[in-house]
Amino acid sequence: MNTRRKVSLLCFGVTLLAAAGCGDLGPAVNEIVAPPFDPGSFRAVSAVLERRCGTLDCHGHMARPLRLYGQYGLRRFEERTSPNVENYDEYYSGGKEPTTLAELEDNYRSILALEPELAAKVFAKTADPEVLSIVRKARLREKHKGGLLWNKGDPGDVCMTNWLTGNTDTTQCEVELGHP
Repeated sequence: MNTRRKVSLLCFGVTLLAAAGCGDLGPAVNEIVAPPFDPGSFRAVSAVLERRCGTLDCHGHMARPLRLYGQYGLRRFEERTSPNVENYDEYYSGGKEPTTLAELEDNYRSILALEPELAAKVFAKTADPEVLSIVRKARLREKHKGGLLWNKGDPGDVCMTNWLTGNTDTTQCEVELGHP
């Protein structure tokens, strides 16, 4: 066996051993530590964000880190084959079809994936929701191209912070959705 082949085999063996030693590193780096997805408690929160933030010129755009799907903007491409959709052009430009369960789950993941470590602390009640960009930007405590969405204590703010702190009361979400 030539020297080059021996070195290659040695490198391969070292790589295998290193990989085997990394078997239990704890949670994956990109794992979101949050309550499991519950469409019942999240649907109203998502509806508020879809309406306020999910238009095609804002967070309803594929290039955005916070990407929101729903009836007011971006739709999931996979939904194109849905037998319930008659007018695809209208559907994909924010038609009347309600947000699908898959889109709702994508919205949940998108919100939590922005700052997963901070979101985990908020869900664990060891940090205030205002540590999250999604709360600070909506309150205009941080630069936000969309401007002020709501002040602390407004219905949309309470809707969002209730969900982030595990409160399942969606009354303020419904109030926010009733605003023009």
